[in-house]
Amino acid sequence: MEARQFRHVLALVECGNFHKAAESLRVTQPALSKSIQGIERELGVRLFDRHGKAVAPTVFGTLAAKAARQVVDAIDGLARAIEQTTALDAGELSVGAGPYAADVWFGQVAGRVLRAHPGLRITLHVEPWEALPEALRSGRIDLSVANSEPVRGRREFRVVEFPSQPGIWVCRAGHPLALREKPGRAALLAYPLIGPHMPESILRWLEAGTRAHPSVLARKIDTTSMTMVKAMIREGDAVSLVHPASVRAELRSGEFATLELDAPPLAFDSGLAWLSDRSLSPAALAFARELLAEVGLDPESHLN
Repeated sequence: MEARQFRHVLALVECGNFHKAAESLRVTQPALSKSIQGIERELGVRLFDRHGKAVAPTVFGTLAAKAARQVVDAIDGLARAIEQTTALDAGELSVGAGPYAADVWFGQVAGRVLRAHPGLRITLHVEPWEALPEALRSGRIDLSVANSEPVRGRREFRVVEFPSQPGIWVCRAGHPLALREKPGRAALLAYPLIGPHMPESILRWLEAGTRAHPSVLARKIDTTSMTMVKAMIREGDAVSLVHPASVRAELRSGEFATLELDAPPLAFDSGLAWLSDRSLSPAALAFARELLAEVGLDPESHLN
């Protein structure tokens, strides 16, 4: 049976005669009669008893009407849900973000998206950047905003690389390193290093200046919490590689100091990623457009 036939059964039960039912359905009476006869042939039972111009459902007609109501309600509910989600009046979006991405971009981007679409529900998962590819594969998140090294060049992911984001080493004001003029990379290793897990590019940068592979450092503290990073810098001798926007207020107040190192500058390789074999939902597209605009990219040229 087709969806329209379920509607025909309901209309005939509710109206009680073919003429009124045909009018409510905006079909001709012969077309409705033919449709009901076809349903009865398909089911092998009589659904309606005819009494002149009036009709009444048989016991089988009552069963068919009950089933038809469930089917029609389900179809109408699905249509409403699709319409609402397409219009972004409802729907859900799950975004995974690395610590720096969450701290630097997520608040303002999500805020603007929710201001435009207040019915949308957004869930943010702040996790180690190296765990996000698997979160995409499992379907736990729709989008990933993080270090792009683990997804770059892999067919299963669609990746939009962000413009290079500068990285700076910071410490508390008055820190011994802040009092030195252009300390080398090796000087960093005398103090606790705190921050998210370091990608290979930064490990290689440290290795080049220290002659010791930094992955074996005993004084490296991994955390996804920027609150923890700032507290440990503030209260101790820890140093950290951060995005300038993460510590803008602390640098402006003089609470933190930037370390001018005798070494090449560092940059964060960040990007937006999703599974290449899945279409983005309207909610994901709205978020992605806002995010790409935030980092200075043209959304349409990267999302079409």
